[in-house]
Amino acid sequence: MRTLQIKFSNLGAVFLIFLTLVISSCSEVKNEKTDSNQVTDADIRVLKKNHIITLNKAVKQYDKYSKQRVGLLKDTLKKKYKDKKFSDTRTVWFDVETIRTYLAYIDKHAKDAEGFQFYFGVNSDKDSGDKKNHQTFFVAPTIKNVIDGKTIQSGFTVKNGKRVFIYEEIKKYLEGTSEQNVQKGGFLNLLQDDDDGYLLNEGEPNPPGPGN
Repeated sequence: MRTLQIKFSNLGAVFLIFLTLVISSCSEVKNEKTDSNQVTDADIRVLKKNHIITLNKAVKQYDKYSKQRVGLLKDTLKKKYKDKKFSDTRTVWFDVETIRTYLAYIDKHAKDAEGFQFYFGVNSDKDSGDKKNHQTFFVAPTIKNVIDGKTIQSGFTVKNGKRVFIYEEIKKYLEGTSEQNVQKGGFLNLLQDDDDGYLLNEGEPNPPGPGN
């Protein structure tokens, strides 16, 4: 199985990399498609014009993130978690087949999805290894939704066979009105408590270091 190491050196730029894989992989997803649905050279040109950034810009973004986010928080996080060696996640890795399978899964079960949204979060203190208390993200398909009178692309999943918008579940969770006891599980458990959820998570996190 061919794999590719996908490094998200700045979580704020994750979407750009993921979108690249979405478009470049569509024609290879193991799912029947007509020729009219294949990615064309024109599609690639639009992608490159609107979404692909230069290496120079990526390096500057990474450096700014290091100085204005990691640099300000590293000592605070070490004290909070009582770990002098604590170093937060800087990259997350998924193999190509996982990404392709996820895209095929969404294409099959959430056909009206119009895009993907990335939500930043922090893993539980009950996780082990590099995941424990470390920064993470999860991905959700989106469709248009009206929130506070505005129509926006809103992430969704399914819960007990019914579609739910993540924004609404977050609001219930924060207000303590969720049907589940918030003391019994974290936010991800709250949203995805059955096998047919649409949220992609559980990549391999890496703290800063050589190659990251």
